[in-house]
Amino acid sequence: MPRATQPERKNATVDEIAAELGISKMTVSRALRGASVVAPETLARVQKVARRLKYRPNRLVRAVHTGRSRTVGVMIDPWYSFASGVLSGIHRGLAAHDYLPILHYPHQLPGFEIGARDDSEMTFLHRLLDQRVDGIIFWPSDDTVPDLYLKEVWDRGVPLVAVDRQMAATRADFSGTDDAAGATIAAEHLLDLGHRRLAFIGAENISTYKDRRLAFQARVDACPGASCQMAMCPGQPTPCRMPEPWPGGERVPAHSDSHAVARNLLLDQRRPTAIFCANDWMALGVYRAAATMGLAVGRDLSVVGFADLREASMLEPPLTTVRQDAEAIGTAAVELLLDRIEGRASTRKPRETRQRPTLVVRESTGPA
Repeated sequence: MPRATQPERKNATVDEIAAELGISKMTVSRALRGASVVAPETLARVQKVARRLKYRPNRLVRAVHTGRSRTVGVMIDPWYSFASGVLSGIHRGLAAHDYLPILHYPHQLPGFEIGARDDSEMTFLHRLLDQRVDGIIFWPSDDTVPDLYLKEVWDRGVPLVAVDRQMAATRADFSGTDDAAGATIAAEHLLDLGHRRLAFIGAENISTYKDRRLAFQARVDACPGASCQMAMCPGQPTPCRMPEPWPGGERVPAHSDSHAVARNLLLDQRRPTAIFCANDWMALGVYRAAATMGLAVGRDLSVVGFADLREASMLEPPLTTVRQDAEAIGTAAVELLLDRIEGRASTRKPRETRQRPTLVVRESTGPA
């Protein structure tokens, strides 16, 4: 007869640990929580037995006793490499503090315009609130909403941190990039190469792009003999009407708008010799426009992007771009949120952290 398999041992309970050590359940519970009232010798004994018996705390029971679920809602769609990097930083930060992320977000399908408010976003926020999360980190689809838009979040006392796009009209904390610093180093790089006819391609309806545009223009205007044309893509920064592949095969938004805008710039008799794009996707549209006009990027036209997406180095020639520290943005968002959850933030005013970006010089830029 085949031998009966032994049932796998269940995780130990507080009662079992207390019985083995001959101490009270209250003392064991306090030791497992790391309470300072427990003597160091007792704490070490409890932890040793807990490890041997494979004790695991019951999060549901702990949530009932403490009022905290130790879960955090995360509303970030990991559909491209920068967002994935932010998520990685969030996951590492939460894990280091024994919090569990619940990833939940409305999908951005073809036809959805980035930067346009998506009503399903509030539905997903409410779902996370119903899960009794201790806080929420999210990437807003619309950074112009008023505080009233998030009334239920505030009514429930749930801290909220926005990433990448600051919600200036709300009390949400913010973790993102020093966009002005990034645009400034892009301008200085192009000016140092001798370019004096420059252009910026961006979009009106995203605050981060506005910050990049203003800083880039300010630095160019401060250089004698330099001029800067501003070209805005209509409607949204990266249209999602017709997905197309990057060189690496990933499906990303089409670039018809930035392609058309760049083509108009390059048709001018005094065309710019360098173009700074608000993101790396727009740079792909500039590459396409230059190719159709017989201009060699890096020789006839210098191009700088923003983000340093994984695909930027795959373009031909590889794209010079401003690198954002995605993981640091995610980790900083966690720190802001946990300060609120654990009562370390002394002000109700929104706080912000901005990571300073760096310039990655590749072959898409050269002397004027």
